[in-house]
Parts: sequence; structure tokens; C-alpha cells
Amino acid sequence: MQEGSSGMEEKLCKVALWLQKTFGDQPIPSYEPDARTVDILYQLAVCNESRNADITLLIDDMKQKTAEYESEGRYLQDLLTESLSLSFSGLSKASTSYLNTLVDTALALETKDTSLASFIPAINALTSDLYAAESKNKDMELELTNLRKKLTSALMLEKRLQE
Repeated sequence: MQEGSSGMEEKLCKVALWLQKTFGDQPIPSYEPDARTVDILYQLAVCNESRNADITLLIDDMKQKTAEYESEGRYLQDLLTESLSLSFSGLSKASTSYLNTLVDTALALETKDTSLASFIPAINALTSDLYAAESKNKDMELELTNLRKKLTSALMLEKRLQE
């Protein structure tokens, strides 16, 4: 019996710490610390902490990717400057526009780089997603049509029964 209350105390302590962290300077809403409420709040705390850990990992990954992209950009810029005597400021307006469009497209497609080898799989994945969405849309339209027919039939039957 004491082991159960010890577990409950640990959960209650974790819930209290989580609520303090979540609400910060705002007052914590009152709640009844019974077993069910504590269990629910404990599960929320665990899920929230897990989600926060996942988000932290994603943020760290994005920071790492940003550093890699910046490094790659500096390398390519140096390569253009040194090898071809080109600089970004020396490009024509149209060239700058095309380059910016290429970069924006790579960012939108979330590709590794701006090479054709990165664009093709990204576009294929989007095309596959589009076909899946269109197929699901057709299925939903068919289901909606069937439901409308059934609703019409039910309403007509109801009207006949009332007469």
C-alpha cells in the first residue's frame, strides 16, 4: 500500500513541477489531486516533455542544416568568385531573379541542395502526394454522393410516412 502512495507522491510532485513550468508566473488553476486527475495530468506532463524533447531535436537539426547550407553557400560563392570571376553583385537582374527562384524552390521542396539529383526525387514525392490526395478526394466525393442519395431517400421515406 505504501508503494502505491509513494508512486502517487512522485506523480504529484512531477505534475506540480510541470504545472509550475507550464504556467510560469500565472497562478496554477486549482484541481482535485485525486488518483484519476493526477494520472491524467501526469500523462499530459510526460507527453508534453516528450514533445518538447522532440521539438528541441528538430530545432537543433534545423540549426545544423542552416549551418551546413550557409557553409555550402559560402563555398559555392567562393568557387564562383575565384574560378569564374563571378560575383553575386555582378549578376544581371534576370540572373539574380533566376538564382533567387532556384533557391526559393529548393527551400520549398526541402531539398538537400539545388542539384537536379535533389529536385527530381522531391518533385516525384510531391507528385505522388498529389495523386494520393486526388484519389482520396475522389473517394470522399463518391462517399459524399452516396450519403446525399441515402439522405434524399431517407427524407422522401420520412415524407411518405408522414402522409
